[in-house]
Amino acid sequence: MDNSINKSIVLAIKQCVPEGTIIVHILMDLLSLGKESVYRRLRGEIGFTLEEIIKIANRFGISIDDIIESGRVTNKWVVLNLDKLFSYENYIKQYCERLNEYLAIFKDMQLAKRSHLSSAGHIIPATFLFPYKKLSQFRHYKWHYFMKGAKPNFVFSNMVLPDEIIKAEENLLQEWRKVPMATIIVDEDIFSSMIKDIQFFASQQLVTQNELLQLKKELLDLLSSVEMLTETGCYETGSSVMIYLCKIKIDNCYYHMEYDDEELCFQRTFYMDLVSFNNTKFCKKQREWIDLLKRFSLLLTQSGDRQRLDFFEKQRQLIKSFA
Repeated sequence: MDNSINKSIVLAIKQCVPEGTIIVHILMDLLSLGKESVYRRLRGEIGFTLEEIIKIANRFGISIDDIIESGRVTNKWVVLNLDKLFSYENYIKQYCERLNEYLAIFKDMQLAKRSHLSSAGHIIPATFLFPYKKLSQFRHYKWHYFMKGAKPNFVFSNMVLPDEIIKAEENLLQEWRKVPMATIIVDEDIFSSMIKDIQFFASQQLVTQNELLQLKKELLDLLSSVEMLTETGCYETGSSVMIYLCKIKIDNCYYHMEYDDEELCFQRTFYMDLVSFNNTKFCKKQREWIDLLKRFSLLLTQSGDRQRLDFFEKQRQLIKSFA
């Protein structure tokens, strides 16, 4: 075996496990090998067999195509990070770690010679909610409510965000706004989906009337902020952002990040989580999908089109009218 491929596999494993993890023990169990046999592979004295590579790829989600074609791992993201999805027991730690990983990507994008962040979704982007205490709280509350088994005594006021989460969200928001170029595509249900969620919990007496009014106020503030963003076309950091309104329903939330020679894509799952992919072909397909959605979209940013004004007025009336 090409020694560079062997090194790439070892590097990929290290990037897929928490820092401090003893890789030897994992590979001994996974490959049914003795300690010395594993060490010889880690040192590059002998190569991994094809069967061993397949087992490693399946266990850690490593893209075999990328390793064989390039002899290296282009980034730290596994093809599908199913082992990293949030669990209720370790939610705070896992959530903050995930946000810090995204933060590192955004910092890399700021330093890159060229970078572009694209997203398309049918709900309000999470980073748009971060500046608003009640809206961010509600986002976490919905996830916890269902993870707790929809217990009727778990009311909205019970959801208190710890300082670690608040700080992690603030830090991520700052770096998100510094990414030089972003394209955000939303559909016409961007606000109605959250409104329906709020109405549901209010109907179950889990959200009080006073809390409902607070949520409505923050939704209106958020809408005004997004409208202002479409007028200026940039964040206060000076980074450019283009917002599009898709005229067809978007079925999920898609993210694509490209900077220098790196390419990543994500898809939303289980409401709060994202699964990540670094397979070149998959990233290409997702980029093409987002571009296709943009073709069916109206540019809201710095547009004097009547449809833009109608959209924001419609959203404003929608928020004001719900109770």
